[in-house]
Amino acid sequence: MAGDPTLSLRREEIRQRGIRAAAAVALLIVALRYIPLTADLLPFTLIENLAYDLACDHSQPAAPVDILIVAIDDTSLQPQHEERWPWSRRTHAELIRRLKGARAIALDVILAEPEATAPGTAGEGPDAELARAIGEAGNVVLPAHRAVKMEYQRRRAEVAWGCPRPQGTAALPVVQMENLLPPVSPIAEAAAAIGYVDIAPDSDGIFRRVEPLRQGSDGRVYPHVATAVAALVTGRELPQVAAATGAGALGLGGAECPLDEHGRMLISYCGPAGTIERVSAWEVLEGRVGPERFEGRIVIVGATASGLYDNRPSPYRSAGRECPGVETNANILNTLLHSGARKPAGRSLAWALFALALGLAVGWLAWSGGEILGPLLATVLALGVALPSFFLAFTFMRSVIPYGGILLAALIPLAIAIPERLGRDKRLIRGQFAAYVSPEVLQQLTDEPELVARGVRREVTLLFADVRGSTALSEHTEPQVWVAQLNEYLAQMSEAIFEHDGYLDKFMGDGIMAAWNAFGTQPEHAIMAMKAAQEMLRRLEVLNRYWERHPQRTPLRIGIGLHCGEAIVGNVGSEQRMQYTAIGDTVNTASRLEGLTKLHGRQLLASETVAARIPPEIARLVALGEGQVRGREATVRIFGLADEEPVEASEQAAGGEAVRVV
Repeated sequence: MAGDPTLSLRREEIRQRGIRAAAAVALLIVALRYIPLTADLLPFTLIENLAYDLACDHSQPAAPVDILIVAIDDTSLQPQHEERWPWSRRTHAELIRRLKGARAIALDVILAEPEATAPGTAGEGPDAELARAIGEAGNVVLPAHRAVKMEYQRRRAEVAWGCPRPQGTAALPVVQMENLLPPVSPIAEAAAAIGYVDIAPDSDGIFRRVEPLRQGSDGRVYPHVATAVAALVTGRELPQVAAATGAGALGLGGAECPLDEHGRMLISYCGPAGTIERVSAWEVLEGRVGPERFEGRIVIVGATASGLYDNRPSPYRSAGRECPGVETNANILNTLLHSGARKPAGRSLAWALFALALGLAVGWLAWSGGEILGPLLATVLALGVALPSFFLAFTFMRSVIPYGGILLAALIPLAIAIPERLGRDKRLIRGQFAAYVSPEVLQQLTDEPELVARGVRREVTLLFADVRGSTALSEHTEPQVWVAQLNEYLAQMSEAIFEHDGYLDKFMGDGIMAAWNAFGTQPEHAIMAMKAAQEMLRRLEVLNRYWERHPQRTPLRIGIGLHCGEAIVGNVGSEQRMQYTAIGDTVNTASRLEGLTKLHGRQLLASETVAARIPPEIARLVALGEGQVRGREATVRIFGLADEEPVEASEQAAGGEAVRVV
């Protein structure tokens, strides 16, 4: 059926509709991904977050050698080491003194309230001691913290940090000032820098991005603690760092960190929790870790003890995601100083055009070519280009592309096209033949579309049936009554044909044309046609008994002609209407045999080619002589049912047919 020229126009129309639909779907998906209002729709974020996490799982760079975590771990909190948490500020002061030689120290411990001096204690208090240790070190960065509004109102004038927003600074996320409260005085004044430590996770709770700078509601610019440390070790002033963001990136050290439209950068994790080197804080306090371990390194002090640290799930699915906040901050610092951030997806026109072009190419391929080859090539293109595109860009271009838009623009048109293409010829066959063959034959045709002939000559058995005197009946019967009765008749005759796997070629008013062996192979097609004709007569008897009980109905008499011979079969018609039919002399002969039933006063006549194939147990046939039908020079031997009593025939009943009986 694949090469059937009679269906080519319908196929082309379906193909063009499919290509247009694929283009529309791809365009819609790309538009949704690149319009700010819909860019973060769940399908896009799910796909892009999953791809990012998988890429992280399979792309783990080396851990930085110059960043060290001093972990306040479970060992550090054992009762014999310190009676309770939080530790005394004096302990923190001692820890800072032990870290002498470090390039910079970030104390990731919230110092929100003053610590009272124990009664009877002489000398400086714990806060003053910590402030002195911080001041002597000269390289300690402290965290700002979230505060309730009342606390902020009470302490807001204590310490001014951050810097006025320099001209040229990119648009930064704006936060309320109570989210940026520094440590208590005098500790804050002693710090080399202050930075906030809170960051927001993505919608699925995973920490993939960070705002390296924020703008407070007072208009000042404030750094993340990692940004403050990076600025400190690179000798950059905060205004200089902020002004550089106008170019769409944050540059500290040798690393380039592009920002998205929300002022965020992607965190380049170097691995799951535990990747960055750690030492226990208590081992440092005990002197078990020598000063050479810290020499020239950036040290981040923070909690990793169970139930104490703030868990910030990382993208590493295979490692269980759990990650302490101090290590998240260490990864942010490593991103700023060394690894750099990957370029975020954003709304790049180039990637939008790539997604659209890929979607159009996949759609065109899926709807072009062979029923199998087209979708297969489209699948290869989608899986070979769209699927790995994220991971190739992630690895070789250091970019995070708008993968959700790219993948969906390719896969959704493909997902629509494949079932449509693979079932197209079956649907065409069902649409054309469902009303004209039995369910069994229809299933055979849909399973083997090649059975539908492409205009071939083959042997068929044809059946023509017609109602006798239908013209007069229609004139003397109420239209709605006649139509209802005719429909009852045609329904039963159709069932008889379908029961014996015939093809109901067409209705011609009250006339019927049916065929056997029109497609596929029906070796006993003549027998099947004879059985169908006998079943039609049996059903007509039942109908007549029913109609006799209804005054408005009139019993009917029909004529059936059967002939077997070669005919041309195939789809005939126009683009708007196609008919699978048989044409040729065999069709003409079968029709004329049906007409001869009037002359012979019989309801069924068969040609010799049919009679020769009918065994006696199917039907006993008797020769009725020879007849010459219009359009044929040779006569036709005519056979009728032996058990049928002929009724009185007349030349007029034959409808003027030129007939000679021998």
